[in-house]
Amino acid sequence: MDFFTQQDKARRNTGWLVVLFILAVLGLIFLTNLLIGVVVWFMTQEETMQRGVSVIAQTDTRTVASLFSWHTFGLISLGVAGAVSCAIVYKWVQLSSGGKAVAEALGGIRISPDTADADQRQVLNVVEEMALASGMPVPAVFLLADEPGINAFAAGNSPSDAVIGVTQGCIQHFKRDELQGVIAHEFSHILNGDMRLNLRLVALLHGIVFIGLVGESMARSGRHRRSDGRVALLGIALMVVGWLGTFFGNLIKAAVSRQREFLADASAVQFTRNPDGISNALKLIGGYKPGSGIISSNSSEVSHLFFGQALHKLSGLHATHPPLVDRILRIDPDWDGNYLFRGAETRELKQQADVEKQQKRERFKQTVIAGASVSAGVDLAAPEMPVDLDEVRDEIDAIPSLLAENAKEPLGAIAICYGLLLHEEPSLKSDQAESIAESGFAGLTGLVERVEKEIALLPNELRLTLIELLLPALKCMSDAQYKQFKRTLMKLIRADQKTDLFEWCLYQVVRHYLAGEFEPNLSTKPTFKEPGQVSQEYQLVLSVLAYHGHAEREDAERAFNRGAGAAGLYNIRLLEQEECDLNEFMQAVITLGGAYPLLKPRLINGFRKCIAHDNKVTHQEREIVTSIAAVMDSPVPVLEGL
Repeated sequence: MDFFTQQDKARRNTGWLVVLFILAVLGLIFLTNLLIGVVVWFMTQEETMQRGVSVIAQTDTRTVASLFSWHTFGLISLGVAGAVSCAIVYKWVQLSSGGKAVAEALGGIRISPDTADADQRQVLNVVEEMALASGMPVPAVFLLADEPGINAFAAGNSPSDAVIGVTQGCIQHFKRDELQGVIAHEFSHILNGDMRLNLRLVALLHGIVFIGLVGESMARSGRHRRSDGRVALLGIALMVVGWLGTFFGNLIKAAVSRQREFLADASAVQFTRNPDGISNALKLIGGYKPGSGIISSNSSEVSHLFFGQALHKLSGLHATHPPLVDRILRIDPDWDGNYLFRGAETRELKQQADVEKQQKRERFKQTVIAGASVSAGVDLAAPEMPVDLDEVRDEIDAIPSLLAENAKEPLGAIAICYGLLLHEEPSLKSDQAESIAESGFAGLTGLVERVEKEIALLPNELRLTLIELLLPALKCMSDAQYKQFKRTLMKLIRADQKTDLFEWCLYQVVRHYLAGEFEPNLSTKPTFKEPGQVSQEYQLVLSVLAYHGHAEREDAERAFNRGAGAAGLYNIRLLEQEECDLNEFMQAVITLGGAYPLLKPRLINGFRKCIAHDNKVTHQEREIVTSIAAVMDSPVPVLEGL
């Protein structure tokens, strides 16, 4: 199956469906205008209403026409549009805190990073692996503990405030490879921008439903008081409009969602390189009695966010997901049509058997490869394929146990962050220790001293991985704790009256990926559409990156030119090292963060090409690019050679 063609097709279809949704909203305003005009006309013709319908035809047509004058039409349109807009804005503000608001509305509880539950631990491990492999921040994971159906979702406005939600049925019945497929599916929603689109659809639909809710309230009021019969009539008219709007709005929302599901399924296979994982997950849902159903009362408006069909009562054109059969056949064309039936106990036995089978296959494969490489003289140290999930897990497991354990709980994560910033100069380190002691976190000073020893032995290549693993635990802080954490972080960085590159990298990664939790309004408004508008800033940032990855100026210049060409900037040159001021570099990165979404991949690709020039990636290059991507709110590109 050509997944890239599938992705392109889904994107094109989704664009047209979104346009159709907007047209439906405009049509709704017109219909409301028409019905309100008719109802008002009837309400103002009491005598006509009493004498019967036959008299209506004899009514002065000028009276009817006056009700549909441009002035009246404009006033009604303004009122309806204002009401719908207010409802949409209200819902959008409600969802502005990100995926956490959606998860909590569904009854989700955040899974603690230091959980001892084996099923929950497996979910967190898979999410960590997928985040690091895809160049995304590690999101918080929420468990819908009261949901027996097998399902999952991703929600948020941006990668920094994204969350992954899983049901109890999901973590109880999926094996690891199936869970990887489902989580990869949800990560593709994050990477493809589906989350923000989905929340916009929720807000738009709420605006349409709001008209019906107002009408229902007016009709109920009219039934209680006879004198309000006219109000009841108007309310019934608005209920009809609201019902029609909701009907067609859900129709378009479902069509948009179905296209994005095909896209996410295709992307999940690319992520995991294992079509069996996601196809077996879908087959298991088909063979499971509760299926993927969600019982939460709030599931209706967010049903399109889920991995599987959350509302079984929806079918046909109103179904938010394609039929299971269609999804499975697109991934596994040779499927025999049989679903999977498995209990939690069976899952454990089969998962262990699969692990043993995989280990045997891996040992046999390594033996064959090793024998062939000896006879052919192949260098096994040079990987032919990009980093896969197993290699990501190996990288995570290489972190010392003391640091890995502390990274799973807030105080330990804070201690590691501070420990990474401690200076070697005794006087500066003493000042930093005072700042840590004054931060107000009980027991923090002793914990920093313990992790500091392990941090000193930590290979530089693992620093960024460790920082990224801290994020879920840091998101468990309270608002007050976050403010104090951030203030102390700045004190530690400024202890020597300057900011070096690593300190800047750590601060940008931590701050921007915690912003979705504690500072939801931090996002930069897009300003620049063309590369030429940020050519000076890009020249400076690319020059710094080129010098940090290449010892010789000639190599740096070739790397710079390759990156500039990939970004479409052919008239810029490599700056001299003395022109690469670090403070100006930091400000330039912030400016690049104002690029429009379609420009960002082009700029990021230039950085990637610059790094890839010598076919190797240093830890410092990786840290710089990851930090730049964080500021630009963009996924980190795949970096060959690391």
